[in-house]
Amino acid sequence: MTAAPALTKELLIEILAEYGERETGDIAERVDSLELAWLVHSLEERYGLELDLDDVQLARMTTLDDALGVLGEVLPSPKDGSGDGTGGEGSDRKAAQHA
Repeated sequence: MTAAPALTKELLIEILAEYGERETGDIAERVDSLELAWLVHSLEERYGLELDLDDVQLARMTTLDDALGVLGEVLPSPKDGSGDGTGGEGSDRKAAQHA
């Protein structure tokens, strides 16, 4: 498994640009359902992850910023393996959910 990415808006734009072979400047802030499916699938494939997103989390991901926030909650941090990409409060929430 490749290490989890440092999650940035630029990374999301780069991945979405691969969908339909678009230029990064052509990526809109709003994310449609097919783009969202591509984004999740690409992150899973690229980094050997299994993102366990529920319907509520997916519904929250309507813009790039929304997707960045939700993915930051569920992706392991590159530093410490926590669930929010920062090693902060989100990792505590995820640990409590699985306890």
